[in-house]
Amino acid sequence: MNLKFANPVTKPSRITYDSLSALARQGLGKKRLSPAEAEEVRAAVERHQQRQIEPTRIVAKPGRFLRRLENILQSESGPIYRIIDRRYFVPCSRWIDEARLNLTVKIGHPSVRVEQHTVWHHRRPWKGTKLNITLSVPSNWRSSVLAAGLADAGGLLTLSAQQVAEDAWEASWLVQGRGYEFRVERGYIVRAADGTYAHGRSLKSARAIADGRTKMWGEKLRQAHARKRAEAQARLRELRDQLASMTRGQIVAAFGDTPISLRDSLRAGNCPDGTRSWINKWADGRTSGTIRDVLETGAPLDEYLMRALAVAIARQGASA
Repeated sequence: MNLKFANPVTKPSRITYDSLSALARQGLGKKRLSPAEAEEVRAAVERHQQRQIEPTRIVAKPGRFLRRLENILQSESGPIYRIIDRRYFVPCSRWIDEARLNLTVKIGHPSVRVEQHTVWHHRRPWKGTKLNITLSVPSNWRSSVLAAGLADAGGLLTLSAQQVAEDAWEASWLVQGRGYEFRVERGYIVRAADGTYAHGRSLKSARAIADGRTKMWGEKLRQAHARKRAEAQARLRELRDQLASMTRGQIVAAFGDTPISLRDSLRAGNCPDGTRSWINKWADGRTSGTIRDVLETGAPLDEYLMRALAVAIARQGASA
């Protein structure tokens, strides 16, 4: 209030018209306020009530945090610069310092703008290209793209991503054309079963690529396992033939300390009942030992025992 009090007053406990009008009468030394003074008291109460409805807020300078985020994203040590430098064709020269990539990152709708200039060595025998790339990415790029592991999905820089399924995202990414031409493409990214990523203009096409890659990966695994089985079987046949050409003493001298167990007999294709019957008859119930222990039982070197010995030797990688 702008009223000038002649008498001292105390601060009211509540800001109401009655309390402020009583304070004003006390300060002015009056029993009754004039209409103008009463109106000023009402205005003071209304201003107080308005401040309670709309509290004062401290507002930071607009754009301050966005500019800080842009500086972080466009840093040469940041993920965006490293991905472009590693995954895309950009200028690089040992002789011309200005022939390089200059990256600017803005916060906004995913887009790209490219400018290129010819630069010369200071002695002018060599020239190069100075490439200026300005990218726009959403403000949540680090949480929606980087944290999701999509920053360089499929070898392309992902500019934006919104998850639509457990293994799929609606996204946009950076594509390089001829030379230093760049463009933004939009569609879907799908994670295949082998951990790689497939891009497509539609979710159906991206998933078809991922499924085809999964089938191809599964076929390659089956082929690899088949090759390993064939190599293992060839090794076992070779060991079986080698053992068949050796005497009992030669086998003990070459492989006597090699461990052998019931599981080696089962892996060799011998039936469980026959294996346990052999153990009870010749090994007094022992299910593990060495090849020396097996041969010292005096058991005949038949086909079944030779197979078990070959598997034990192959498992240990032993050689004569």
